[in-house]
Amino acid sequence: MTVDPFVNSLKLPVKLQAVRKAIGLIQKELAEKSGVSLRMIQQYEQRAKDINKATASNLFALAQVLGCKAEDLLE
Repeated sequence: MTVDPFVNSLKLPVKLQAVRKAIGLIQKELAEKSGVSLRMIQQYEQRAKDINKATASNLFALAQVLGCKAEDLLE
């Protein structure tokens, strides 16, 4: 599945970014706490990589740090 160009053109924040900002973490902090690389987090938030295709380990690590369910981060 690719991200719809219309959705991308709206510049709406991805769920990962919205949750991260809601709890007051910067990308670097999320990377350090989750073990997911900073570059990968940046790519998910910029929609350069589809978070729906992320590895289960990455999703669960991010969700654990963010205090949400892994499925809450899927677009």
